[in-house]
Amino acid sequence: MKEPPKHRRDFGPKRIETSLGMMLAMFLSLCWLLSGHTRPDDGLTQLQIEYVELSNAGVVAMGMLFFLILAALFMAAMSGVEVLKPMHVRHMKDTEPSKGAKLEAIYEHRSRYIAACAFGSQASQLAIVFCALYYAPSLARLLQTNLGWHGGYGTLLTSGIIIAAPVVVVSLIVVDLVPKSYACLHPINTSLRLRWLILLAAVLFSAPAALTTWIAGLVTSRFGGRVSFEIANQAEEEIKTLVETAEETGEIESGEKELLHSVFEFSDTVAREVMTPRVDVDSAPVRSDASEVMALIQSTGHSRIPLYEDTDDQIIGIIHAKDLLMAMLEGKTLDLRRLMRPAFFVPENKPLNELLAEMKARRSHLAVVQDEYGGTSGIVTIEDIVEELVGDIVDEYDVEEPEIVPSASGYLVDAKMNLDDVNHALGSSFESEEFDSVGGYVFGLFGRQPKEGEEISDAGYRFQVVETDGRRVHKLLISRLDASESPAYAG
Repeated sequence: MKEPPKHRRDFGPKRIETSLGMMLAMFLSLCWLLSGHTRPDDGLTQLQIEYVELSNAGVVAMGMLFFLILAALFMAAMSGVEVLKPMHVRHMKDTEPSKGAKLEAIYEHRSRYIAACAFGSQASQLAIVFCALYYAPSLARLLQTNLGWHGGYGTLLTSGIIIAAPVVVVSLIVVDLVPKSYACLHPINTSLRLRWLILLAAVLFSAPAALTTWIAGLVTSRFGGRVSFEIANQAEEEIKTLVETAEETGEIESGEKELLHSVFEFSDTVAREVMTPRVDVDSAPVRSDASEVMALIQSTGHSRIPLYEDTDDQIIGIIHAKDLLMAMLEGKTLDLRRLMRPAFFVPENKPLNELLAEMKARRSHLAVVQDEYGGTSGIVTIEDIVEELVGDIVDEYDVEEPEIVPSASGYLVDAKMNLDDVNHALGSSFESEEFDSVGGYVFGLFGRQPKEGEEISDAGYRFQVVETDGRRVHKLLISRLDASESPAYAG
C-alpha cells in the first residue's frame, strides 16, 4: 500500500481577508507621517480655508463610499468563486447552457480569480484608510480648540483612533460579513452577476497577486507550508470530526457514525477492492446445456451467471435466471449464446461512486472487472457496492462466518480479508502495493501457491496455511513471533 503523502499546510485565501489590525496600524502610521501637513492655509483667508476643507471633505466622503462598495463587491466575488462546486456548474449547464459555460470558465480559473479579487479588496480597503485619514487633522484641531488639548502627535493619534473605530466597524460589516454571507448562500448568482468585476480584477491584479504569493511562498516554505489560492478541501475532515463528537456525546449511534464514514470512503474505494475474484466466481461455458446452468443457479442461489468462451478469463456475457426460465416456459430454443445479455466491463481502478452511477444508468446489476491486459479479474455486483456503505448484507443463501477468530495459538483468518482490516484487528503493519487481501499478501511472500501446513514469517508474525484448494489459500493461522524467533521460511 502506498504511503500517504505528508501533510503540507496550505495558506490560501482564508488568510487574505480583511485585517482590522492592519487597517488600524496603517491608519495611525499615516496620521503620524502626515502630521506636519494639517492645514491648507498658505495664502488663504480663514473663510477660504473652511470652504476648501468643506469641499474636500465632501469629495473624500464620496471616495470612501465608492471604495467601500468596491471592496464589498470584490469580497463578494472572491467568496462566491471560493464556494463554487462542480455540481453548481453541472446544474447551470443543464438548465441554462450559456450561463453554464460562463460559470464553468470561472470555475476552471478560480485560483487566479480568487487571488485577483482578494488583492482588489485589500487595495480598496487601503484606499478607504487614505480617505479616512483626511479627517484626522481637522478633528485634531477641533479637539485642541474646543477641549483645550495641547497640540502634538498625541492629539493627532487620538483623532486617528476616534476616526478608525467607526471605519473598522463599518468595514467589518459592509466589506466582510455581509458580502461573504450573501455569496456563500448564492454562489452561482454572485459569480455570474459579478463576472465583469472578476474579469476586471484578473486583468488589473493577477500580476501583483502572483508576485505577492511568490514572495510569501519563500517565507512559508521555510516551515513546510506553501501559499496557494486553491481552496483546501477541509469539509470532509470537519464533518468527520463533528460525527466523532456527536457519537461521544450520544447524539448519534455508532452504527450511524460508521455509515457516515463509509460515505466519505466510498469514492476512494475502487472495483478491485470489493470484487469477487475470478477463482471464486460461479461461471459456466457458453456451450453448456441449459439444464447445467439451471442446476448451477439452483445450487449457488445466484440469479445471474457469467458465461465464458474458452476459459473463465474470457467472459462474454451474462445469463439471467428469469430469461432462461421464460425461454423454458415459452418452449423456445435454449441457446445460451442467444439468451445471454452483453457483459458490462470495467477496469480494476474504477471508483465505486462512478461505477454505481454507470450501473444505474445501464440498469446493470453485475459488472465484469478486467485487468490491464483485458483478462477477467473478477465481478462486482450492486450488492457488493451497497455493502461498502451499509455493511454485509446476508440473504438466505449466504453462510455467515466471522473473518477472524481468536484461538489459543493465534488468529484464524479468512484469506479474503482485507489487509487493512487485518492490520486494524491485530495492530500489525503489513503493507503491499500488489495485493489487497491477506491471502494475496501471503502468496506474495511465498512467491508461489503455498501448500497446506506451510509457514512463513514476516513483519513479526508467522503465517501458517490452514486451508487451500491448490489454486488459492482459504484460511490462515496468524500468530505473533516471540522476540527470540527470527523471520524464517518452513516448508
